[in-house]
Amino acid sequence: MNVRSLRFKLAVTNGLFFSVYFLLFGFGRYQTFSYRVDRAFTQSLEREAQFFVDRVRPTEDGFEWIQPYVPPADAMALDSIRPFFVLTDLEGNVLRKEFYGYYIRAMLLQRDLDNVLHHQAGINDATASNGRQFRFINKIMSSESGRQVVLHLGRSLDQLNAVKQEYMLIYLYSVPLVLGIAAVVGWFFAAYALKPFEEVAKTAELITSEKLDTKIVNVRKEQEVQRLVESFNAMVARLRQSFAQMRRFNANVAHELRTPLAILQGENEIALRSESLPDEIRALLISNLEELERLNRIVHDILTLAEAEAGTQLLHKQQIKFKDLISDLAGQMEVLAAERNIRIEVQELPDSMIDADPLWLRRAVLNLLDNAIKYSRDGGTIRIVMTHERGVVRLIIHDDGIGIAAKDLPFIFDWLFRADPARSRNTGGTGLGLSLVKWVIEAHNGTVRAFSAPDQGADFQVELPLMPQESQSALRDSAGGKIKASPFIQRQTL
Repeated sequence: MNVRSLRFKLAVTNGLFFSVYFLLFGFGRYQTFSYRVDRAFTQSLEREAQFFVDRVRPTEDGFEWIQPYVPPADAMALDSIRPFFVLTDLEGNVLRKEFYGYYIRAMLLQRDLDNVLHHQAGINDATASNGRQFRFINKIMSSESGRQVVLHLGRSLDQLNAVKQEYMLIYLYSVPLVLGIAAVVGWFFAAYALKPFEEVAKTAELITSEKLDTKIVNVRKEQEVQRLVESFNAMVARLRQSFAQMRRFNANVAHELRTPLAILQGENEIALRSESLPDEIRALLISNLEELERLNRIVHDILTLAEAEAGTQLLHKQQIKFKDLISDLAGQMEVLAAERNIRIEVQELPDSMIDADPLWLRRAVLNLLDNAIKYSRDGGTIRIVMTHERGVVRLIIHDDGIGIAAKDLPFIFDWLFRADPARSRNTGGTGLGLSLVKWVIEAHNGTVRAFSAPDQGADFQVELPLMPQESQSALRDSAGGKIKASPFIQRQTL
């Protein structure tokens, strides 16, 4: 879970929104519930007081029924009311203190009912010394002699408060559950809402400089996503146009430079045939001719790469034995390597058939071998290893030379990239050889990677698909062989 992701932020926002909503809703719901239960409790208390007033009248000795016959249910109701009432005169003086229940007498003794006894009507709350709360209703009653007294009828608020507290506890305990559900639902809803953007991102990741004709299609046509898709497609179209112009420019420049360079090279060669040239001028012309040859190679490589990227370079593939091609090229390069006492060691190569253009593939492997010879130390060793794995043939060319810095590894296959221009110039490098290798290998549906570190040599690894009928047999050959790849590949990866 990435806390910086939009999905996380949407889920948190959704959770916070529902939290605030649930808290406000719960507060409002609790207030409504409290009001309703309070009103129901008060109405019940009013009915009990009216029941008392309608059926009982005070006398000098106590109370008497207004009707001669008292139903048992009414008698039981009066017995339940009796412990919680007080009679006072209109001035609030208590009448017949010995007649009341335990709680009432205790509250009268503690003067807990002073704010109730001086009211002749309405509702009042009182709190006993032990903390219990009561609610009283006040009603005027008339005796047989016409004397008026005030009935103060009360009920304990314990049950009412318990109901409120239980409701609040249930709500508070449900808050974490609701918030958890809201967070989970928000997480999945955010994923569903962002799914079109992820689809756009996955399609965008497939777009490279060679696939600028790829367009993103929004299947569900959401307005916001559609606008993003249209903007992105427009940007890719502009990039495609810019790349096309750049490739045409590179090809045109390279093509236009070939003729004047050929003329200059020819004129220098004609001038060198003169026997009357001073030694200084002859040395200068020879140096110029070397630079012109180098420029010719650069222009030729640029033109080749520009045509390759423009799709005008065609591959003529055929079934070839990769083992024979590698053995032949290694033998050719041994002459060049011998000049610096460098040994090319070819380990036992398994048979493998691949579908490839032999001319282009030879050029790519030659560039890799030439690169290994240039940067190997005098008297060093270049090892060539080939293995098979899951229908892929893997070629590894290892040298024990100066190596490549980690900061340069990501760029060594770029056009005209040279980690050390002076060193590349001394070795005759143009900065285009590895770019050409990359294009050739990828044009054959393969991959090329480099593994290196300063002063630890370098491994260049090429992977190419085997012919379908060769896959299983190649795997069997690899399983029975004893070829061991360079351990350097296991330590660093580009």
